[in-house]
Amino acid sequence: MNYIDNTQRKKLGRIKINRLNKKYINQELIESNSILSNINGYSLDKEQRKAIITDECANLIVAGAGSGKSLTMVGKIRYLIERKVIKEDEILCISFTREASENLENSIKKNYNYNIKVYTFHKLALEFLKNNNYKISNDNLLRYIVDEYFYFIMYDNNIRLKVKKILNKIDTPYQLILKSKDLENLKRLIITFINLFKTNNYNITYFLKIKGNKDILRIIIDIYILYEEELKSRNKIDFNDMIVLATKYVKYNNIKKYKYIIVDEYQDTSYIRYLFLKEIINKTNAKIVCVGDDYQSIYRFNGCNLNVFLNFKKYFGYTKVLKINNTYRNSQELINVAGKFIMKNKRQLYKKLRSNKRIEKPIKIMYGNNLNKLLDKVIENHKNILILGRNNYDINKYFKVNEDNKIDYKGVNIKYLTIHASKGLEEECVVIINLRDDILGIPNKIKDDNILKSVNNNKDIYPFEEERRLFYVALTRTKSDVYLLVDKKKPSIFIKELIKDSNKYIEYI
Repeated sequence: MNYIDNTQRKKLGRIKINRLNKKYINQELIESNSILSNINGYSLDKEQRKAIITDECANLIVAGAGSGKSLTMVGKIRYLIERKVIKEDEILCISFTREASENLENSIKKNYNYNIKVYTFHKLALEFLKNNNYKISNDNLLRYIVDEYFYFIMYDNNIRLKVKKILNKIDTPYQLILKSKDLENLKRLIITFINLFKTNNYNITYFLKIKGNKDILRIIIDIYILYEEELKSRNKIDFNDMIVLATKYVKYNNIKKYKYIIVDEYQDTSYIRYLFLKEIINKTNAKIVCVGDDYQSIYRFNGCNLNVFLNFKKYFGYTKVLKINNTYRNSQELINVAGKFIMKNKRQLYKKLRSNKRIEKPIKIMYGNNLNKLLDKVIENHKNILILGRNNYDINKYFKVNEDNKIDYKGVNIKYLTIHASKGLEEECVVIINLRDDILGIPNKIKDDNILKSVNNNKDIYPFEEERRLFYVALTRTKSDVYLLVDKKKPSIFIKELIKDSNKYIEYI
């Protein structure tokens, strides 16, 4: 007896297929028990097992924070090899970062000695393009082009005037503008725009449709053309080009016959990465299993397109959505708070996370700016502490951080990371700083320039939608308590909301 996927749906009818598949899953849960009871030494829960056994053409596993996502992926690979007799080289496994892919590959190798290569999207693209002799350009080239552009236009009165108008500095000497923070912000805007333009697969004719500040757009077009010409003259491609060219390669060439594609952190996928996956599926007829958590989608300005996660069926056809809701990291009380907080966003998939861990008041608030005083309280109960901030420099007014992001404090293991850098990690205890109502606080209140809306397919619908997801990530890194250092005079609007909605879970120290 086999799982009946969507290829037979029209012939047999949905109701009959669902009944047969339910019978198949129940039988497989029994017959695969020995495998699924020992994945890296752990026995998987029922939701994890069902997610592994389900075998639709397109499968989306929505995995809550701390729910054993990586364990489920390893379990899927072991199940495919040992139960379904799929060959190792018929499984294509992709993760989002180099570190995550190496960790997953090493876990599979160490525990089962499977020769499964876990790629990042860029490493996979390079694998397809390895015979084309492309040289890879890093982001520094675009930055170099932008810097050079603004330096040399000091000799062009027309463009120089445009820059002065954009920055509202008509009477300021251009030499002073070159050193200004306002020009630095404009440069960042241009770099972000060009990266989003490319990661969303637009071509140069799209510029004709863009509405917004015409002076900024003219400068962006100039720099984009210069950048593309410089890449071509050096026989180089950037990371976005790499994905696009690899997609074309797959379309027009024979490739390895994959039967399964397993993708980690799918909530962080860009549109061109989706097109890459889709082309591999079209060429190989592979089944796809994507794992991720829309609550933790926090890379919008790296091109992450949450729509390809939320509307998975629209992009991949008939889909079986599986949810794994048991968290083994956070207490039930903490996930009650975090879940209520994140669901204020209108575009999130509802999940009801469960935990066997109980902490009556897992959130501890201290008002003021004395981090030393707070840490003295924390180390009474915890010896491993992760401090999180919105920006790299948030910690600077308190401590000097070494190259390993460690802080020397009374012999206790303390590490500082930005919230973005902490995604996927966990620690015994978490401290969050910079919780003040400020333009650079949490939430960050820097408004997107209107011109970015034309190239950003992941726009906020609810106020601070992505910042809300970012704070959710921060809250859910802890295995026990989370301590919040809050500015009493200007507390973060997120803190005010937590106090209003979930005060019974908060202790004030």
